Amino acid sequence: MAGRCEIGCNVVPLLGSPFPILTLIAFYVYFVKVLGPAWMKNRKPFEIKKIIIFYNIAQVVLSAFFFIYGGSMSYLSGKFNWVCEPISYATDPETMKLVRLGWWYLLLKIAEFLDTIFFLLRKKFTHISALHVTHHSLIAWGVWIGMKFGAGGQNVFFPFVNSFVHMIMYAYYCLAALRPQTKPNLWWKKFITIIEMVQFVLIGLHAVVPLFSGCDFHLGFAFTILAHTIFFFVTFFNFYIDSYVKREDHDHGVLKKKN
Repeated sequence: MAGRCEIGCNVVPLLGSPFPILTLIAFYVYFVKVLGPAWMKNRKPFEIKKIIIFYNIAQVVLSAFFFIYGGSMSYLSGKFNWVCEPISYATDPETMKLVRLGWWYLLLKIAEFLDTIFFLLRKKFTHISALHVTHHSLIAWGVWIGMKFGAGGQNVFFPFVNSFVHMIMYAYYCLAALRPQTKPNLWWKKFITIIEMVQFVLIGLHAVVPLFSGCDFHLGFAFTILAHTIFFFVTFFNFYIDSYVKREDHDHGVLKKKN
């Protein structure tokens, strides 16, 4: 993207200076952790079920679009090598079409800040965890870095896999919102977290390839992706243990005492 940025990144919204995206992320964190909770303190939770259902459906559709359409320009069509795909800094129409799609993907990651804002408006403050906020912030920042300096090539693997995972994840959220009474019976809830962790393992392994091969891919990107995936895997793994393993052990212990 360096060559492209010399041509026109400064006139593309969000892709010039890092100040706008960092300001947006900083305001997001401040709003959901400080300003928003203070504003909602003496207010009743908002009834926004229909908005959330529409949002989740939109996320499923958009994630499917990025996975299928983006995949048709990369991995699904066989145009990209699954193991190693150098970044092309060319400005031919086909390459730039993929770059423009990446810009829209960046906007989608910013739009996902709404996940947290919906928690806030419904006064589900316990859902606004450090993991949740950090995840959304770092993903948006990481995608911006990829778009600014290395849109395309090996860096496409993350949005490709992530879009597939989000199709499943937001489908679950949509079902849970449509029929809250069936939420406990949606057995695949904990498997969403497992799928997220598998995603990070796949992306991390994919990022490792250039470190041990002759793949023409800047190692700075490889280390950045690897650091992100290790951090997210560890945090999601800890969440899984706390939310499911320890809770199941506790529930079994309670049942034994009752019996």
